[in-house]
Amino acid sequence: MALSDLYVASSGSQSISVTTVDQPILLATTPSTKRISITGIRFSIGATSAAANNVVTVKLARTANSPTGGSAVTPRPHDPSAPASLMSNTSTPSYTIAPTLGNILGWWTVPQTSGSMWEEFPPGGQEWMINVSTSVCVFVTLSVGTATPIFCDLVWSE
Repeated sequence: MALSDLYVASSGSQSISVTTVDQPILLATTPSTKRISITGIRFSIGATSAAANNVVTVKLARTANSPTGGSAVTPRPHDPSAPASLMSNTSTPSYTIAPTLGNILGWWTVPQTSGSMWEEFPPGGQEWMINVSTSVCVFVTLSVGTATPIFCDLVWSE
């Protein structure tokens, strides 16, 4: 029997084409009543014409502010009979108040080439903990301003 329910929120395709540092692509906010454990992150690069030797830097971080706006994302439970997730999620660069980088939980660099991907699932007991009324965000930075679709999934347990 599972100790908690697992959920996945996906950013969908977020096309980034600027080298501005730390573009938010997926945001998750905890409710005022519950801590959440981020148990994994997956991201991949879609079809891009970026030249070889360029990279995408991906950061999983707590936010330094209280972001608002964006497009709602409905998290998918691993168990179809699980209750709805308590986390609220957004996925879009059009925030009313955009997330700003806070405490970095994880940092990865992948080639800015079509099909590059990475996933990280820390060992049990070493998940990234998110306190009540706190947001965590996936930020990306491109090394060259070539249109690059980025896909990201956050997996958490409640």
